[in-house]
Amino acid sequence: MSVKEKKPKSKPKKKEKSDSVKEKVKEKTEVKPTKETKTETKPPREATVTISLIENPSTTEEKIYNAMLRIEQLIQSDVAISREDLFDLGEDIERQLKEILPEWIDKPWMYVTPEHQKQLDSWCSDWSNFIMEYARINIRHIIHIEEERSKYPFNNKQTKKKLDREQLQEIGDYIVAQEMGIWWDKKKIRLRLYWRTLDEWADIIYEWSIKTGRAAGAERVMTIIDIQEAAQTWSTIPIEDLRRIFKIMEDKGYIEWADKKKNIIAFVF
Repeated sequence: MSVKEKKPKSKPKKKEKSDSVKEKVKEKTEVKPTKETKTETKPPREATVTISLIENPSTTEEKIYNAMLRIEQLIQSDVAISREDLFDLGEDIERQLKEILPEWIDKPWMYVTPEHQKQLDSWCSDWSNFIMEYARINIRHIIHIEEERSKYPFNNKQTKKKLDREQLQEIGDYIVAQEMGIWWDKKKIRLRLYWRTLDEWADIIYEWSIKTGRAAGAERVMTIIDIQEAAQTWSTIPIEDLRRIFKIMEDKGYIEWADKKKNIIAFVF
């Protein structure tokens, strides 16, 4: 299956923890000795995660990537993230997602399938462009038609309009025809979206291995499960496509097989 090539984006660099976070962690870890015990215990350190993910739609993916790296850093450094912080982070994403909504999203006629072919193509194009952006921001590689059609904006309570299954399948067929996705099942319920090409993902994963030191360290060997548990934007890519990405990486000289049958790779530095 061929996929339209997109211009690769430059990979953002990891951001170091701010001084304010370090100071907060330091304050939380200082425990005054008591008269009853001579030993000191360290309570879990806390850090507030306040990250603006979507200041500009064109840099949304980079913002999300940096946020995920930040959270991963906190976890690796034994910093406890409170439920309130995670709630605020999710609320921030939901609030800022509204900023990428197209102007026509609350127009009632956009929830009615046009009869004429020219208008139908334009309608499908508008919706497909939004769905691709929607999936990219939510880091969704596969969307479930039945699940999505109950959510905003596909179910728009403000206009009392919604897209039904047939309409979403019509838009999905258009996406497939444009080589931006494929149906993941025969019933056309799950749609695999390629908001990045597999070739781009191959470059991104290898760049990650370089920046994290894996490519030149003892952790250069990774199983496909390790890849899925890496908490990166590519970790939820379907396993079938991950295998295809590995093949591309092998062709580019990024990896060699440690055990091909078991899908175990070794990065080449």
